[in-house]
Amino acid sequence: MKIYRFVLALMLLATLLLIVSGCEFRNTDAIEETGQQQAAGTSNLLYSSTPSLPPPGSRDEAYLKALTDSIIKAQAIEKELQLILAEMQHNDEFIEAQESIETARQEILYVWNTVHNELQFDDPLLHKQKQTYEAILMEYRNGLGLQLIGMQNSDAVKAMEGIEQTKKANQKLATLAADTLPLVK
Repeated sequence: MKIYRFVLALMLLATLLLIVSGCEFRNTDAIEETGQQQAAGTSNLLYSSTPSLPPPGSRDEAYLKALTDSIIKAQAIEKELQLILAEMQHNDEFIEAQESIETARQEILYVWNTVHNELQFDDPLLHKQKQTYEAILMEYRNGLGLQLIGMQNSDAVKAMEGIEQTKKANQKLATLAADTLPLVK
């Protein structure tokens, strides 16, 4: 039993170290991802035309404000999870780390549901921004799910796959935030 716990703790530590040190690989991942998308002939909504400011007092203006608030909230959830996991790494709290990941998954699902059900843009470009954001949230949530499954089943490959997926989603979220947040006065 002690060996099993030791292996799980070691796997968690390796996972968290990769998360923390993953900053070095972000640029190459973004270049690789862009190259793969171009090769596949897919268009990335993040690099499409940036929508202009909606008219003052319009419904889209209120929805855009809600969208930017939601993006900020999603980024805060991600940052909070990383801080919690880093702290738990030092205290060897494997079960608590799993609970924190599950909590973050539920919070992201709540954000997705709110955006999906409440924001109905008239502007097609803003609607595309919303759809892109929804896809990013689901990608991030699915990545957290893979991490969780990997941790629960002692499957380092699954856990690493989840970490990579959450990193990519986080990069996309940062790009979307850079495109969207300046639109709000």
